[in-house]
Amino acid sequence: MVYIKRWLDYYEELFPLEPNQVEFLQGLCDKFPSPAKFLSVEAGTALLSRQMAEANNEVTVTDTYTEFISLLNSQQTKITNKIHAFNLPPMDIVRYLGKNFYNVIYCGDYRLIFIKDKAQVQKLLFDSKMLLSDGGYIVLDLINFSKYDFSGPRIDLAVQKSDRVQLYSHILKDASTLKYTLNQQVVTMDGQSIDEVKNEPITPISLETFKRTAEIAKFSSIEFYSDYYGNPLKENSDKIICVLKK
Repeated sequence: MVYIKRWLDYYEELFPLEPNQVEFLQGLCDKFPSPAKFLSVEAGTALLSRQMAEANNEVTVTDTYTEFISLLNSQQTKITNKIHAFNLPPMDIVRYLGKNFYNVIYCGDYRLIFIKDKAQVQKLLFDSKMLLSDGGYIVLDLINFSKYDFSGPRIDLAVQKSDRVQLYSHILKDASTLKYTLNQQVVTMDGQSIDEVKNEPITPISLETFKRTAEIAKFSSIEFYSDYYGNPLKENSDKIICVLKK
């Protein structure tokens, strides 16, 4: 994600809040004594986390990129309930954050794919489980890679659009190594290219592989939805909302 500095102005347009997203997550938080402890991993601009803080949850965010954390800290004066913000990559959260503490852990904006391999994805699930309180939840917002054909060298993802810009994304596969890279371009409505992501290593994980990984981590329940209204997952769903309970 080398584009962060130049994409900050457009990030919340390209990754807005989903319909019923705040209500869905708040419903999970409401299962615990107030204030619920909410952790957002790879939180980006913390658009969601700011909403969760305004709902009187105790919110912590982490992000690999200093730019995101600096942006959030610059906005803290406008937030009634302050957010704990840490510049941490996902692999380090278990080293620095409290174990058996958080009630709900969230990772969205398909940031999970930037973890470099499946072993590290599995580690993140194990680490997150250690951070959860008894009965706590992990919610992951994932691309439904199972709907795409990975037999060829290129996979085009759905175009993301806002009033000002469009985000074009495609994945390239190296047939000799079975490694995948993400390529992206943000284009304004007048045709100007803002920036490009070239050959960023990613880990596209199918629903089947992710389910096996979650089962290995021994969560007490594993649920998949197509949206934040809790509608059943379909083969052609664009995304997967995964809810894991400790």
